[in-house]
Amino acid sequence: MTTVMGAGQVLESEGLPTAVGHRGTVLVIEDSLESAALLSTVLEEEGFRAVVRYDGGEGLRAFGSEQPVAVLLDWVVPGGPGLEICRRIREQNRLIPIFFVSGREDEASISRGLDAGADDFLVKPFRPRELMARLEASLRKAAAVQPAPAGSEPSSPSPSALHNLGDAEIDLDAREVRLKGEPVGLGPLEFKLLEYFVRNPGVALSRDQILREVYEYDAEIATDRVDLLVRRLRSKLGWSDRLVAVPGYGYRLERRP
Repeated sequence: MTTVMGAGQVLESEGLPTAVGHRGTVLVIEDSLESAALLSTVLEEEGFRAVVRYDGGEGLRAFGSEQPVAVLLDWVVPGGPGLEICRRIREQNRLIPIFFVSGREDEASISRGLDAGADDFLVKPFRPRELMARLEASLRKAAAVQPAPAGSEPSSPSPSALHNLGDAEIDLDAREVRLKGEPVGLGPLEFKLLEYFVRNPGVALSRDQILREVYEYDAEIATDRVDLLVRRLRSKLGWSDRLVAVPGYGYRLERRP
C-alpha cells in the first residue's frame, strides 16, 4: 500500500497505473523536499506535470506563468502563510481546484482553509488513490461550471434553478446565493452540498450519499468531514432549524412554504 507520509517517512509502492498523455500542470507549493518529491511522483505517475515551488511568492509567480489545472498547497511555506497564498490564488481564479495538503487535522484549521477558498483539505498521511480521486473529482466539477465563451448570449436562469428558501435566494445556474439580499460566500464544496440538498428537498440523505454526490468519491472519507461541511452551511445560511439531522443516518432539508 502506498501512503504519502510526513517528513522522514517512506513511500511504498501500490502499483498505481501510469496514465498515457499529458493531463495538465499541477502546481505544488510545499516547504518539504521529501513531501514535494512524493507528491510529484504520484502526480506524474497519473499523467500530470508537477511544478514545485518551495516559497509562497515563487508559487504565486508560477501560478501566473505555468497556468496549472490545480494547486496543492502546504499550510506553512516560506514567503507567506498558506492561507494567504490560497486567498490570492482564489482571487485570480474562482474555479481552479486548490487543496491544502497538511499534517493539521483539527476542525478549526480545516474550516480556515475552506474559508480561504480551498476546495478540500487533505490530511497527511494519505493514500495516493485518495489524492487522485479527490483531485479528479474537483477537476470534473471545475470543468462543468466553466463560464460561457466570450461573446455568447447570456441565458436566463431556468425556473428550476431559482429557489427561495426563507431568507435565502439561490440561483443554481449562476452559482449565487443571497441572504436577505446580501451575497453569501460559499466555497465550492459548500455550494455543491447546498445544490444537492436543494434538488432533494424533504429527502433524508445519508452521509455516504453526500460523500458520493458532493465529493464524488467512493473510497472512505471520515464522515465527520460531512458533518463539518453541514455545520458550515447551516451557520452561513442560518439554517439550524431547516437543515436537520437524521439521527444515525444523515441530514434532510425541510420542505416549507
